[in-house]
Amino acid sequence: MKQFSLRLMMCATILALMMTACSSAVEGTATFPTPQPPTQTPIPTSAGPTPTTMPNGLVDVGGRRLMFHCTGRGSPTVILEAGGPDDSSVWIKVQSGGDPSYRVCSYDRANLGMSDEAPKPRTFLDMTRDLHALLVNAHIEGPYILVGHSMGGMLVRLYAAQYPGEVAGLVLVDSAHPEMGTRLLAGLPSESIFESKAVRTWRQYLTWLSNSNGREQRNPEGVDLQVSNEQVKASQPPSDLPLVVISRSPSNSDWPSMPTLPTETNAALFQIWQDLQNELAGLSSNSTHIDATHAGHMIPTEEPELLIEAIRKLVNDARSRMGATILPALPADQTDPAHTPRILRVVEWQERQNGHLVIHNDIQFTDDAGDAVFVRGTLISADPPGDWSFSPDGFVTASADDQKNEGVIPNSISCGPQATFVFQKWIVDQAGNVSEPVTYTYSCLAPQRSFSPLLIIGLVTGLGLLAVAAWLLLRYRRARRAATSLA
Repeated sequence: MKQFSLRLMMCATILALMMTACSSAVEGTATFPTPQPPTQTPIPTSAGPTPTTMPNGLVDVGGRRLMFHCTGRGSPTVILEAGGPDDSSVWIKVQSGGDPSYRVCSYDRANLGMSDEAPKPRTFLDMTRDLHALLVNAHIEGPYILVGHSMGGMLVRLYAAQYPGEVAGLVLVDSAHPEMGTRLLAGLPSESIFESKAVRTWRQYLTWLSNSNGREQRNPEGVDLQVSNEQVKASQPPSDLPLVVISRSPSNSDWPSMPTLPTETNAALFQIWQDLQNELAGLSSNSTHIDATHAGHMIPTEEPELLIEAIRKLVNDARSRMGATILPALPADQTDPAHTPRILRVVEWQERQNGHLVIHNDIQFTDDAGDAVFVRGTLISADPPGDWSFSPDGFVTASADDQKNEGVIPNSISCGPQATFVFQKWIVDQAGNVSEPVTYTYSCLAPQRSFSPLLIIGLVTGLGLLAVAAWLLLRYRRARRAATSLA
């Protein structure tokens, strides 16, 4: 009986400890939630390719919708194709900093951003057909200068081969290469059971780039890379197509989101990457190869001005060949200062989501033309200082009607450690007009311990079991003493 009671007490204690472990102090990092897409009527697929003044929208491409964002006016039109699995937000600095005398459009591919989902697996040919349908159905006129970053570089190559009459030039931005998986894999040391975790991670990643095996959790687009690589290899854009290849800085061999390799191995892979970039420049007899000054792979966010200048040069060259007249950025009534977006106020409110303190600073604004496209932002200060990661830029998703009355740009962070952040933001419209900036503060309090209902139930249950065990032990001891006294 004594052994039974001790076992019962041990079980109750373990159960109580297990239930307590289910709850811990609230920890987190500051993040910005993805805004919800606006409600818009899709443009009918039967509509002809006529000019559009829509700055953004959800457009039907055959039973599914893709989100696009356009600024500026004039031909040729620049189309920005993000790498995988990035959405159009990677292009905000390039698109909002460009020249409004020509049109620049970015979009979210299927399964990304605010676009609808598409069946998986998908190939690059599926994606280029989606882009073609988007351009036709959104009435975005060509000819096009296609700008592709990373995986997007292979997509624009394939598009130029599929629709050569529509393309006036290509810009490949530290572009992927259909043989990069195989050739970079060959640059790793021979496989060994004793190899480091970094080398093993790289081997798995490059194997996926070669034959699509593994890493499904990091492939939200569902790309079949083995088939897609072959599609790119079999395609050939016009051999004299104006081409600009922009590669990472020769002094920046960092690889984003990948573990650090031994110096010798990293140098070998970097040399292979440079060789692949040189091969891309050889795709056309009319090519220019430029190295970034300081940027690594993420040139669109690290050195956007280099891209803007390369795009502007291709646009001007295309206009010279076309004999095109440079149009004004937008009709005069839309560049009037009265049509500049105006920030009315910032509304702060708080809530708790799953135990986390979420602070909202929603920007309320108005735009008489209803063509606000971007919200740009910068982190002014942080206390305590640190390597905080924020993405303050974004697209305006309020409809044209809402903007003309009072549109809202949601802003929020989910608090983790105690800190204070000061941001400045401003709004940019389709014509390049910029609102007066607004400054606001997020003050995250120290994390509080959160006690969930499950924890409370566990504690009550554990205490109840301990009480039962103590009662049984007391009865057992009384029975032993009674037996002893009778003896």
